[in-house]
Amino acid sequence: MTRSSTTQTVLRARGLCKRFGGTPILVDVDLDVMKNEVIGIVGENGAGKTTLFNILSGVLPADAGEMSLHESAFRPRDYRQANDAGVFRVFQEQALIPNIRVYENLLLSREGSYTRFGQLVDTRAMINAAQRVMDEANLDIDVRRVTDSYSFSKRQLIEIARACVVPTEILGMRDPVVLLDEPTSALERSDEATFRDLVQRLRERASIVFVSHRLSEVLELSDMIYVLKDGAVVERKPSQALSERQLHGLMVGRERDADYYHEGRQFQQQAPSSAFTVRDLSGDGYHDVSMSVAHGEIVGIGGLMNSGKSELGKGVAGIRRPVRGMVSVGDGGFMSPDVRRLTRQGVGYVPAERLREGMIPGFQAAWNLSLAGGMDKFATRAGFWRRRREHDVTQEYIDSMPIKAPGPRAPCSNLSGGNQQKIVLARWLCRAPGFLVLDNPTRGVDAGAKEEIYKILRDLCEQGVGILLITDDLLELIGLSNRIIIMQHGRIMAEIEAPARSKPTERDLVAAMLTSEPETRDKGSVTERGRTGVTQ
Repeated sequence: MTRSSTTQTVLRARGLCKRFGGTPILVDVDLDVMKNEVIGIVGENGAGKTTLFNILSGVLPADAGEMSLHESAFRPRDYRQANDAGVFRVFQEQALIPNIRVYENLLLSREGSYTRFGQLVDTRAMINAAQRVMDEANLDIDVRRVTDSYSFSKRQLIEIARACVVPTEILGMRDPVVLLDEPTSALERSDEATFRDLVQRLRERASIVFVSHRLSEVLELSDMIYVLKDGAVVERKPSQALSERQLHGLMVGRERDADYYHEGRQFQQQAPSSAFTVRDLSGDGYHDVSMSVAHGEIVGIGGLMNSGKSELGKGVAGIRRPVRGMVSVGDGGFMSPDVRRLTRQGVGYVPAERLREGMIPGFQAAWNLSLAGGMDKFATRAGFWRRRREHDVTQEYIDSMPIKAPGPRAPCSNLSGGNQQKIVLARWLCRAPGFLVLDNPTRGVDAGAKEEIYKILRDLCEQGVGILLITDDLLELIGLSNRIIIMQHGRIMAEIEAPARSKPTERDLVAAMLTSEPETRDKGSVTERGRTGVTQ
């Protein structure tokens, strides 16, 4: 990208400061957004990126500093006032109402503009307007469908379109500012091109400020990049003057490790014993799945949208009971997956949708950590809650992971997305699990924190924990996995060996995702799946 040739400043911030409980979150932050410019903001979790967006969008007031929008003083009291002034936002966690229709979400709070006789809502007019938004965004979305009927990735595109297209197409605003907080962290690979195309077209009539932990994406889309560290801007440069390695170093204070995925520690066992076995499991979105995961092994699950990989993860962990099939923990007998029983046997599950399924944001960090049936760990035999133990265990993980939080009693809603994710992971680590199902465990996590999580996963493998890793990040899938299972339309289509010194490529995985014939790949060779077998 090249920096906008215009010198017209749309949004300016000077000396923004914010503290929480005496802890500085933003320190004298300056920001200049030019007309038709794309600004990228990067930084570790807890660097202050979301807090900056909260101030720009009226969610939080600044403790000090000033802002101007189109050369007029700008200090919105709430998000609606920021919208009315011309600032719109996609939040890090989805803000759509799942059980209403798409058009209702797109035009939420704008219904008054679509009435007949000043009283009756003109549903047809709303549908037509919302469909124009989808068409302008080049999205194949039927706005009459219930929002939750679309995949997580498609819902993310709907939310991006609402923030990016509604201001100009529906509200008729000129030169709005759109804030995108981790817009692609929830997108399927097939939807990322749609997002990039939308940004390219939107920049012709709006200015964009976006936060992303995908450094290659920031470099590709941005004109100017700001680097935040500990609440302060430590660098501001055109994207052409920076490399991914330099950005990583500026963010975390060190160069990215060449062995980012700690592949040198990948566990190998000559005669693996099973940590978890799945036999003929079928449920909503997956069919007749059989596999085994050895102690100390990471088995990755990959696939395109509607492959059924996330649904399989829920079925394996007993979160959603399958229609048929059995699972076995270690050398135990086979049983139908049941989340309570599996939890007692040392099975943990980290969901992809952190705030919706992984935690209660308004709860303290300590309460979220002890959510996983804590009666067996944080209560006495008589049933009295061991509050001190809950506090001490949470503090132990805050110190060791590390988690940027004022303490165990801090509400999780005040933590960054990456630190929330560490709390969800710590919930299972404190229970000494034998098997973990991880669905996109580093979604919304910065590069430095990802490396810390990868180290934790390798530590777990060395302790004999088996891991089923479901992820949309192909490089993560390749770098962490011992074996990779590719799913298509709910069925296993390929099994690809991924030894530390002979990893498959992204092209290998994509080819397997698109093939119409089941197959197994062993270090580059391809044989029929039925000949080698996926079930051990």
